[in-house]
Amino acid sequence: MPKSNVTVFLEVFNEETRIESCLRSFSWADELIVFDKHSTDRTLEIAKRYATEVVTVPYTQASENIVQNYSGRASSEWVLFITASSLIHPLLVDEIVKLTTDRNFHFDVVGMPYGMYAFGINDRKSPWSGLRKYTLIRNSALKLSSVLHHEIGYASTSRVYNMPLMGKDEVLFHCTHKDAADFFNRTDRYTSYEAKNVKSSDRNRDLKNAFVEILKSVFTVLFRRRTFLMGWDGVALSLAYICNFIMKFIYVWDEHRENGDVVYPQIRRDIDKLWEERNAK
Repeated sequence: MPKSNVTVFLEVFNEETRIESCLRSFSWADELIVFDKHSTDRTLEIAKRYATEVVTVPYTQASENIVQNYSGRASSEWVLFITASSLIHPLLVDEIVKLTTDRNFHFDVVGMPYGMYAFGINDRKSPWSGLRKYTLIRNSALKLSSVLHHEIGYASTSRVYNMPLMGKDEVLFHCTHKDAADFFNRTDRYTSYEAKNVKSSDRNRDLKNAFVEILKSVFTVLFRRRTFLMGWDGVALSLAYICNFIMKFIYVWDEHRENGDVVYPQIRRDIDKLWEERNAK
């Protein structure tokens, strides 16, 4: 395949069930760099078959490793950031390569047609849907940050190009939350991590912000996307989406109080002491 002028970055942990298809899907890139967070399954073995470079990095929940290890690794003019949930249609790749190899293309960011799947569902009414994904960025415009969920970005002055929408399947796929168990497992990990990272000295502000996120999620599914019109699928997607923010609120609340880790051991010590005193009589 001809040069693409693109370096693809992927950060993973224990993704043996998804990573091979993902890496095959992006093998067209000039460079495919994988940051492996000390996976304990076959992720590293599989990554070495496809990646031009595999870097072992510490385990984290977010994308700190890309921020800390990105510098100097991309030799291409364009960089693309993906996850193990990502796949891409070959026809979309053809259009991307036309842009990234065109010397007369003067934009800095490319909005790629996007297919966001959650629980196997891709629908415009889904709260997780989106038309385009903006993670194909010219190296000179890339802006990295340590702020949670904003690690990958671009300068506000960057020129953004929205690719024309193609066929339904000619998209950058994001396939997440394969089932309810996967959703609750990932949501538990992500929201607990988020709560720890947003914690400040102002308890009321943290709780207010987390509660406002719940209200916004309700507004999204009821009025902005009207997800409930999808029938029972819509009801389930709505509740799952809102649940994400409810869980985050509870974790934020828990971060600002003495919970059972503190209270229960003290109760045990008090009761143990009472029994010791009684038995000593």
